[in-house]
Amino acid sequence: MNAVQTFVNNQLLSIFSDGTSAFLGTVVVMLLMLALVAWLGGVLCRRLLVPMINRWVAHTHNKWDDYFFNPPVLQAASMLVPGLLFAMLLPHVWVLHADGSVPSFYSFVAVLADVYITGTVIHLVNTFLSNIITYTTHRGEHRNLHVVGIVQFLKIIVYGLGTIVIIALLFGKNPVSLIAGLGAAATVLMLVFKDSILGLVAGIQLSVNKMLKPGDWVTLNSHGIDGVVEHVSLTTVKIRNFDNTISTVPPYTLVSDSFQNWDGMVQSGARRVKRSLFIDVHSITFCTAEQMENLQRRGLIPPRETERSDEGVVNLTLFREYAEHYLTHRPHISHAHFLLARHLEPTPTGLPVELWFFFTDTRFVAFEHLAAEAIEHLLAVLPAFGLRHYQQPSGSDLQHLSRNLHKGQEAAQ
Repeated sequence: MNAVQTFVNNQLLSIFSDGTSAFLGTVVVMLLMLALVAWLGGVLCRRLLVPMINRWVAHTHNKWDDYFFNPPVLQAASMLVPGLLFAMLLPHVWVLHADGSVPSFYSFVAVLADVYITGTVIHLVNTFLSNIITYTTHRGEHRNLHVVGIVQFLKIIVYGLGTIVIIALLFGKNPVSLIAGLGAAATVLMLVFKDSILGLVAGIQLSVNKMLKPGDWVTLNSHGIDGVVEHVSLTTVKIRNFDNTISTVPPYTLVSDSFQNWDGMVQSGARRVKRSLFIDVHSITFCTAEQMENLQRRGLIPPRETERSDEGVVNLTLFREYAEHYLTHRPHISHAHFLLARHLEPTPTGLPVELWFFFTDTRFVAFEHLAAEAIEHLLAVLPAFGLRHYQQPSGSDLQHLSRNLHKGQEAAQ
């Protein structure tokens, strides 16, 4: 390097008669040469080393290296090479004053090199963290990991620390002392950005406790939200409702209030049906021998029912047994979960017969069709057992009753 400096200085002295101009020209030429060497190092890294690593990664059997050593990460790493070369070679190209001192201009150039290295390191780390999100949330068996909020929090920390280091380099301060000095302003910042900090903490809680992830079906009754989560971040949760509207809520709302996540139901592979049929209590009676024979002939009760005494079998009992038998043999019924038909406390609108069963098809439309078919069949078979479903009188019922009364009065006259 000294030989190069001497050669450049002699050539410039032959051009400029002024020694100061030759000295400044030597400084500029040496820095330009150093920048060219650093740039060539980066180009060689991008054109030769990065393709070699890409080919090596493509031939490995592991999947994780496809995400952690993919082109974006390698390109970000190659951007670091010019800055490192420039900073390492800079002390070897110093052009000293006649008294042996280093020009102050070199200190400014060294600071700029350090700032560039810090910026590229921030970019490299954040690119690596972005790949972690891709690897853990969108690929195969790793879809269920809840790390988006944690990684976003780490990104904020990286940006914050990087900004502090850059400021410290520009002003010639120690980064540790600068961070300590920010402690006094922390109280004011907490008051000003209280909502943002609450959302930040809530977003971390959602991720750490695995409460939410994109693709989950959630319901927030207090906010009228019912749909699928599209995006989860530290500050917002975006939910597409089933009417195709989009609701955006802060994570703090989900943590402070209750919400229902249907992902557990989807993962279990079974969805519950809980419906009630309100039976008119006046239609609940003991079955006669004719009713028993008719039910047996229609295949609604097994032959063993004829062994019971005619006065000891209640039609509602037979209906509950039939309902459980019918539901057990329905398609898509989950036999790994319980199935029952029970009645609850009588109400002014009749005796509720509650049906509990599970379908293995959890898709919304298919599930509703299966549930509707089952309930419709049970409603249609009620009259065969001599039972009536309770229904409050409507205008047509009162009109029909009035017409019958009027006809009765005319017949009496």
